[in-house]
Amino acid sequence: MSELVRLEKKEGVGEIIMNSPPANAMSKELLEQLSEIVDQIRDDREVRAVLLRSEVPKIFMAGADLKMMLSLGRDEFKQYIKRAQDIYNSLESLPQPTIAVISGHALGGGCELTLCCDFRFMSRKKARIGLPEVTLGLLPGAGGTQRLPRLIGMAKARELLIWGSQLTGEDALEIGLVDKVFEPDELLPESIKIAKELATKATLAIGKIKECLRVPPQEILSRGLEQELEGITYLFADTEDTKEGIAAFNEKRAPKYRGR
Repeated sequence: MSELVRLEKKEGVGEIIMNSPPANAMSKELLEQLSEIVDQIRDDREVRAVLLRSEVPKIFMAGADLKMMLSLGRDEFKQYIKRAQDIYNSLESLPQPTIAVISGHALGGGCELTLCCDFRFMSRKKARIGLPEVTLGLLPGAGGTQRLPRLIGMAKARELLIWGSQLTGEDALEIGLVDKVFEPDELLPESIKIAKELATKATLAIGKIKECLRVPPQEILSRGLEQELEGITYLFADTEDTKEGIAAFNEKRAPKYRGR
């Protein structure tokens, strides 16, 4: 199996680096390698802060692997989404402070991945972030409908989810979707600098703070993830609109939805 995700450690910072061209698609292989690294660093005392980043130019993660998805039956698809939910939950529950370094497009599952991190730092230029699943006749299935409202509020989340909007770094910063925006050549150095600073803090206390912050939302999240799982499985397996949305995307044309 090729190395799609790797871990590099330096000065208390663990960098989780995705490198699966052309788009870091949310394939089963990438997810499992991500899961292995998350499990590896959970109890690693050398890793006191975590960066999650991409080596693919102009891309953080562009979402699900549509070709792979289309090969799945209903039960296989549901298992794939449930596994993604579990792995994203595992990342969110890391005791170390985590930073998503968004150097390129973070769409769909890529945006959902950033929502599992404590902080999101984004490139100022051409990178876009958002949850455009509705344009395929789907809904975000890896926590997007649950974590986004918790982060930016229900009204703005509803707008982004229903329109499938893709935001620039400046627009995302304005609504609180990202925490900092940097020039492209400054993004990684500044993120590493901040991660190193976090690594000098009382990280055991930070871990306990993270646990406390998760308690009330976690109960709601569990119920919400169940709804996401049922909803996206129904849309994928039982509706004509999703088939049309994915076909239109692959054929580079506007979809013709019929509400079926």
